[in-house]
Amino acid sequence: MGNLRGSVESQFSQLTRVQKNLIQTILSDYEEYIFLSVDEAAKILDVHKSTLVRLAQSLGYAGYTDLRSDLQDLYRQEITPGEKLGKTLSEVQTDNLYQQVVETETLFLKESLKTIRVEDIHAAAQLIIAARRTFICGRGPQGPLAKLFEFRLRRFGFDVQAITDEGRAILEQLQLLTKDDALIVFSFIAVPQEHRNAISLARELDCPTILITDSVAKEMVDHVAITLAARRGPATIYHTNMVPLGIVNAIVLNIAKLKSADVIPTLNRLQDLRRRFGYEYALVHHEHEDNKLGEDS
Repeated sequence: MGNLRGSVESQFSQLTRVQKNLIQTILSDYEEYIFLSVDEAAKILDVHKSTLVRLAQSLGYAGYTDLRSDLQDLYRQEITPGEKLGKTLSEVQTDNLYQQVVETETLFLKESLKTIRVEDIHAAAQLIIAARRTFICGRGPQGPLAKLFEFRLRRFGFDVQAITDEGRAILEQLQLLTKDDALIVFSFIAVPQEHRNAISLARELDCPTILITDSVAKEMVDHVAITLAARRGPATIYHTNMVPLGIVNAIVLNIAKLKSADVIPTLNRLQDLRRRFGYEYALVHHEHEDNKLGEDS
């Protein structure tokens, strides 16, 4: 018995595809499995119990019971804010809730400095600059991250498209992917099948991929040009998007610095368009009306 995530990371490449999918599924929602027998877990996962036993043995455990014991340890470690903030969630009070939120955000942002390399941020910026188009995949809670990234890059004049669909719907946009483009994928804990398909397609086309993640999915790391991985927060309790947002902002600012000669004129043109069509003066107009009403009264 020991560190489950460490065991998964060290043995992941040796697992079969079925085993890889199983352990990712278990880790993505492991609080559901910590008290289940092997028969109960196998029923939920729709596999024979012997498949789970072999999975445990492939990860270095004597059997599924030992793997479940490490799942329980992982649960206790990762959902206990006391291990990370010096407090437990049971101690949360309304008078210091905001303070604890800020401390959590700050803690994991600082921790990300240990795993996010400046050279990788720079390389990601260069890949986007060199690409003809950039496709950004992010589903569910990561959808807003993809849309914000799209918004920032489009303001700089880049041809960019956020893909927030799930399942086969993402193929409607990914069919346009070519070797001259760049693919960015937001996936956390376990990489969903549609994102694995997207990365596989990009690999076939020789299109560079940037993966922003905290996943242990080693098979994905082997298929991408750049992996930016950092923990977002305590598992199962509070996952912050501040860490991936910080990564996005760093890439955007790096692009702005590298392409300032193009970016600044593009932003100025946007302002000129606002001025040309009257949007720049909308606020001034309302202020004028308010002053006029004040004078009349």
